[in-house]
Amino acid sequence: MQGIKINTTYKNLELPFLELTFNTDINGCSKSHIHDKLTIIALKDGNIKLHLKDNELILIEKNIAIINPYQIHSASKMDKNSDGLYALYLDKNWIEKLQYDLLKVDGFVPFSTNIIADEKTYQEFIFLCENLILDDICIKKEEQIIQFISKQIIKNCNQLVREEKNILAYDIKSYIDQNIHLNLSLEEISKQFLITPFHLIRIFKQELDLTPYQYILNHKVNLAKELLSKNMSISEVALNVGFNDQSHLYKYFKQIFSISPKEYQDSLIK
Repeated sequence: MQGIKINTTYKNLELPFLELTFNTDINGCSKSHIHDKLTIIALKDGNIKLHLKDNELILIEKNIAIINPYQIHSASKMDKNSDGLYALYLDKNWIEKLQYDLLKVDGFVPFSTNIIADEKTYQEFIFLCENLILDDICIKKEEQIIQFISKQIIKNCNQLVREEKNILAYDIKSYIDQNIHLNLSLEEISKQFLITPFHLIRIFKQELDLTPYQYILNHKVNLAKELLSKNMSISEVALNVGFNDQSHLYKYFKQIFSISPKEYQDSLIK
């Protein structure tokens, strides 16, 4: 579209709770992965297939998709003419605060549907995305994003459906997060929590739909994305997040985000 680069990433220190990407080169993300953020996506043209834990959904133009934090997913391109994918990533804690204001509940309430087939909502989302990238007034952008997300919370968050957490699994997750730069082994993590590696894998996968190794890999790649946005060199990023070399970072980053670390840095709006 006029005024927006072919591949664009919008981040702003005044709006630290969000990141928006716009890509015309849609290859899909074939590797199952998670994000620690709420993800909302929409296409300008065509369709893609979303693969969720127990379901496959088709995202077409004039619909939007909402993927909850830590909801395992992948995507594949169905139509070679699919074009113009917006992906908005919103901080989970920021969403929780909005939900508390609107629903008076503590903790994150998952969105009850993954596909919203409503053209008005779609048009509002596209308008929001275009304004985030093209408008210069931050307070206006913040008002628009709050208004849009508040509508979706009221319509699509069931107050009776709460996150049911396995406390041990999330304690393990927290330990991994704090030690992500280390080359953790199953044995080390198991000893820390006085359980067997088998029990570790079972309860972790049951709660997060990923094995500890898969989670570590996802976390490293998402952390790498944050560091790349701060203009850190790719070699420094690889070292900081615990990859042995740049080639490993390149491989897994490309699998999850469909672009290379260098392409991601080039897409950032300066």
